[in-house]
Amino acid sequence: MVLTYVALVGAGVMSGVYVAFSVMVMPSLDRRPPTEAVGFMQETNRFAVRPGFQLAFSGTAVVSLVAALLAVLEGGDGRWWTVAAALAYLASVVLTGTFHVPRNNALDRVDASTVPAAGNAWASYARPWTQANHLRALMCVASVVAYAVALRVG
Repeated sequence: MVLTYVALVGAGVMSGVYVAFSVMVMPSLDRRPPTEAVGFMQETNRFAVRPGFQLAFSGTAVVSLVAALLAVLEGGDGRWWTVAAALAYLASVVLTGTFHVPRNNALDRVDASTVPAAGNAWASYARPWTQANHLRALMCVASVVAYAVALRVG
């Protein structure tokens, strides 16, 4: 049960990160010159591989897997909610790895100081990245809700 609480908190933290990007950061960057927007995202993506973010992101994935496995082994009314929560969170991790990371890496290769390059890169990056981020946020919110139900029903 403790792991379920930890997974819920981790999924909640990641929900907050993704929602903040969807509703504040990306719309704000769209209002800035592309050179600034690209430079900001390059720096943000570099900071994402540091321990603080990785603990929340990857740590929650590990805890989710273990919590789901233990829930199935132990039984109980909430076990399938725990599994659903873990799957929702892990789907957000898969989306990050298969969609966001390749785009972030491509954006990192752009010369942010060059107006045409930054403009073209931002035009092709921002909208699809943000739309997929909305989905990532929803997956994490669904995970939080499912963990809460699992804890409630036991």
